[in-house]
Amino acid sequence: MQIAGETITALRCQRRLRVREIAGRIFRRPRALQGDVQVWFQELSPTGALTIALGLMLCVAVGDDLTGADVSFTLLYLGPIGFATWFVSLPAGTFLSILSAIASFAVDLATRAVPLAGAVLAWNLAVQLGTFLSLVVLLAALKNRLEGEQQLARTDPLTLVSNRRAFVELAAVELERARRTGRPITIAYLDCDDFKFVNDRLGHAQGDSLLVTVAQTLRGGTRAVDTVARLGGDEFGLLIVDTDGATAEALLGRLRTTLAAAMDANGWRVSFSIGASTFLVPPGSVDDMLGHADQLMYDAKRAGKDAARFEVVRTPAPLGDERAAS
Repeated sequence: MQIAGETITALRCQRRLRVREIAGRIFRRPRALQGDVQVWFQELSPTGALTIALGLMLCVAVGDDLTGADVSFTLLYLGPIGFATWFVSLPAGTFLSILSAIASFAVDLATRAVPLAGAVLAWNLAVQLGTFLSLVVLLAALKNRLEGEQQLARTDPLTLVSNRRAFVELAAVELERARRTGRPITIAYLDCDDFKFVNDRLGHAQGDSLLVTVAQTLRGGTRAVDTVARLGGDEFGLLIVDTDGATAEALLGRLRTTLAAAMDANGWRVSFSIGASTFLVPPGSVDDMLGHADQLMYDAKRAGKDAARFEVVRTPAPLGDERAAS
């Protein structure tokens, strides 16, 4: 009886663990799906978005034709028009507006049992086109306003590179892309050694000029697809995509040389401590990526500054576990 009771208890424990596992997947899935959708929209080309909008408009026009002139499809036409305006451009939205108005007008002429007077038809066409174009103008203005505010919220006001918030968001997007493609991703932390000396001896204006020079040098030495960010104070971050460990190490070596030359040219006695991790297998989270690079940067600082530490992470192990270093 005791053995039977232990067996039942074990089965119940397994059942509970299974339920918790399923519940965890259910709650994690919406977040993963949101990330996938975000990546998909970011990768959607203007041509692809316009094709989707035209396809949607054609579906609405077919539905409009099947239901006849007595059922208004004006609101349904707004969907493809808004999609084209938001994901392509203002001219694309305008083009879809004109095309939708013509399609609706043609359906009205073809399906109405009793033809309307020419003046009424012209009025209906003008009102419908005006409604479509009003949506286009409002959406375009809203998009421009939001993009401007997002740019301000995601940009460091001094160096004009990305700030920490934008860096973390872009790292999350690139991490999702790396999971889908299986391509490596590299993240690096860079700290200005003895930056306080410049601020204290030469003044904050020289310190600000130094930070701007560092940001411009990093931006000029990396690709457009890579991300340069000021993470706070005198710390900078680099997100290097589709690059293996050897290539990333060579790139960072060139950046160290260029930075040293820029500091010497301005008379700034500043060096740099760098920590960089290349992930061949995507880690579990952005925090894991940041933690690896941050730890390596502090290792370089403790080793005497003006140093770089590189690693290649071949397994998605959390920080602190055994790592394969290059």
